[in-house]
Amino acid sequence: MRVATWRGGTEITIDEVPTPKAGPSELVMKVLSSGICGTDIHKTQGLFPATPPDILGHEFVGPVVEVGDGVDESLIGKMIACTLNAACGECQGCLTWSAMHCERNKRYSGGFAEYVLVDHRQAHIVPDGLDHGTASMAEPLACVLSTLNMIDVEEGCDALVVGGGLLGLLTVGVLKLRGVGRIILSEPNTQRLGMGTQFGADILNDPTKDDLAELVNDFTGGYGVKIGAEAVGVPQLVANVSKMIRPRGNLVLVGVSPQGSSLPVDLYDLHYKEITMSGAFGAGDAFGEALETLPKLNLEGIVSGRFPLEKTAEALQVSAAGGGVKYMIAPHEQV
Repeated sequence: MRVATWRGGTEITIDEVPTPKAGPSELVMKVLSSGICGTDIHKTQGLFPATPPDILGHEFVGPVVEVGDGVDESLIGKMIACTLNAACGECQGCLTWSAMHCERNKRYSGGFAEYVLVDHRQAHIVPDGLDHGTASMAEPLACVLSTLNMIDVEEGCDALVVGGGLLGLLTVGVLKLRGVGRIILSEPNTQRLGMGTQFGADILNDPTKDDLAELVNDFTGGYGVKIGAEAVGVPQLVANVSKMIRPRGNLVLVGVSPQGSSLPVDLYDLHYKEITMSGAFGAGDAFGEALETLPKLNLEGIVSGRFPLEKTAEALQVSAAGGGVKYMIAPHEQV
């Protein structure tokens, strides 16, 4: 089979490797859609810890083609989406924190490949009527849900989301589903900003044209928003959002800042205003919830492009350029 191997920096090679065989408790799936995540981009930029060579991609969906000993054979042919890692459900990490903190199980190879070997505990059956392209967005949605599951959402409260990429748009959508009243979306990319309304944003802000702090101040009568979510992963934006949150509000880290980032925030301000800051490690325990939530969101136009496996390097470059919203690798398509 063919795989796209990350060799370091922006170098990607297309290689022929043996098709995986399912061992005990494992299964093999045919990858139909594999989303490009911001962390995939950050790995090629040296902003996220990773060691090449590696096969990137962790948002993959496709049918099961083989199962190993101990795995229900009725899964063959079923469309599945997979979590990032298998979770034992028994270790301190799983029991105390979330499946993403599992201390026992290994990470398998990524989804920029024609076929992927996974542990059966990673597999979630895709609900009927959910196409594979949409289902591949379960992992990023689970990251948003896991983050927002850590805070109490007041019915009818005001919220600010900075960043209109996929994570930002999904954050808007989930906040609206959970009863948030008015939501401001701030994003300089015109295409992304314009999609905010279909997810439930009430006010759209281009920060290069209109001062966001003034808008929030006028919008909330000077109090600030209850929930301020940074969905880009830029420390200075986190600092900016923190200044626009009301007393006893929530500063929510949806975007992943580069490893080693310092928090350029006035800690006295956080203390005085009694602001709670929180973030989540990936999908947490929310993957199943994400698959159930996807049909409730208007995802029309979110997928900006699909690339064949041979064009993985180009797809990563296009995605890194910041145009569009979501790009995918389609290993079995000639796009």
